[in-house]
Amino acid sequence: MNSMTGFGRAQLDSRLGRFTVEISGVNNRFLELSIRLPKPLSALEPQIREQLAAKLDRGKVTLYVNFAEPDNGSNRAHINKNLARSYHRQLQQLGKELKLAGDLSVSDLLAIPDIVVPERADLDLKLVGTALSKTIASALKPFLAMRAKEGQFMAADMQKSLKVLSSKVKKVEKKTSKAVEVYAKKLRTRIEELLDGPAPNAGRLEEEITVFAERTDVNEECIRFQSHIEQYATTLKSKGAVGRRLNFILQEMNREANTIGSKSGDFDISSQAIALKEEVEKLREMVQNAE
Repeated sequence: MNSMTGFGRAQLDSRLGRFTVEISGVNNRFLELSIRLPKPLSALEPQIREQLAAKLDRGKVTLYVNFAEPDNGSNRAHINKNLARSYHRQLQQLGKELKLAGDLSVSDLLAIPDIVVPERADLDLKLVGTALSKTIASALKPFLAMRAKEGQFMAADMQKSLKVLSSKVKKVEKKTSKAVEVYAKKLRTRIEELLDGPAPNAGRLEEEITVFAERTDVNEECIRFQSHIEQYATTLKSKGAVGRRLNFILQEMNREANTIGSKSGDFDISSQAIALKEEVEKLREMVQNAE
């Protein structure tokens, strides 16, 4: 089992330039990819999404790419005069409308993004895409390793919770068998106190005890609950994305705990049912970060 939280970073120096890739991930119901690329590499986004989707199933994953061309590249640049004129005209108009003092300088205009445009040699996107894919693959290794390691810790904590659940279900089973005896004893004692002697209709009394036993019997719920625990433990050992399946099993556990609590006429069993739901909730919180 893997966590959805992780981080990975990789850098590649090549004749094309320096590629730096950072990948981070947090929990999310589905796979949500956020790709941040320099403008010259924007056409490579579909390729990157495909590469990430092949390795990931769930999580909100952000990938950041920085690309620095080699120093022997072109150092020439030109000024986008049309854009500069447009900014100048609009800023002057804004100054008049707001009655602001001061004049715009060339330095002010040059500080605006995209006014100065560096001249680059045309990039070979095929070669760049190959180099970038290699860098992403390198960044994915520590990212996936971190997710796997955290997943192991989560699985260990979940195993502890499963043992607690199993123990509580066994207590419910023991309490259930005794609850009928306690009820029968209390009922006989109460009738004898009211009638000042044994009940005249013993058959009716036994029938009432039988009805109580059937109404409060939770053996089937306990058996199903133990089965869910076993399914959960088996799923934890599975490879790949298991978060959705684990969440479904927890829903079934919670349903059984609710039934146990509603059918029980015994305070101790009701308390155990509440404890079962609390432990299931702990598991549910952990599962939110399981891939």
